[in-house]
Amino acid sequence: MAWNQFVGTIMLLYALTNPVGAIPVFLALTGRAGAVKTHRIIVLACAAVAVFFVGSAMFGKEILAFFNVGLDDFRIAGGLLVLVIAFEMFQAQYGKFIPRADEANYSEVDIHGLAITPFAFPLLVGPAELSIMITLSNDNPGWLGKAFLAAAAVLATSLIGLTLWMAAAIERFLGRTGISIMTRVMALIIAAIAVNFIMTGIKSQLPGLVSR
Repeated sequence: MAWNQFVGTIMLLYALTNPVGAIPVFLALTGRAGAVKTHRIIVLACAAVAVFFVGSAMFGKEILAFFNVGLDDFRIAGGLLVLVIAFEMFQAQYGKFIPRADEANYSEVDIHGLAITPFAFPLLVGPAELSIMITLSNDNPGWLGKAFLAAAAVLATSLIGLTLWMAAAIERFLGRTGISIMTRVMALIIAAIAVNFIMTGIKSQLPGLVSR
């Protein structure tokens, strides 16, 4: 993996998880958790995200072999999922599976519960993100390529944690309008990447159809 690919992977994972766009939801769910508990939630959530990413990067080929799924099939399916995520981001929707702030029980904040669900999964990492990691893992065979991919995932997770750590300051600086604009810009980039994944899979599966 070249350095430009390494940096590109970090930016891809950061844009795909979209921590900036998730700031309003994050602040709403942790509004009454307190600073100490909020920081613990961030650390636990980022640790879970790193485990998801690194696990997918290191064992991507084995996961596909276990389910008897071809790489191009997975590439197309992952691209479609990412495209759906991009559409939701462009519409500023964060998923119906995330509880609203008024539905959260703040009397006893479940740190581990919030950290794993919905922060790590599915607020930050979902099937689309994992499918991208598995696809990238198969595109970078060998332990050196996987090690670079895992390192990129860890650095991207660190950036995600830093963003959530500064969530309140970022929201004050950008405002809801600024966050909405950044989310839509990320959505366009992610949609373009999704289309590239889909077209690459189609070209590999149907070379005759594409060449016409």
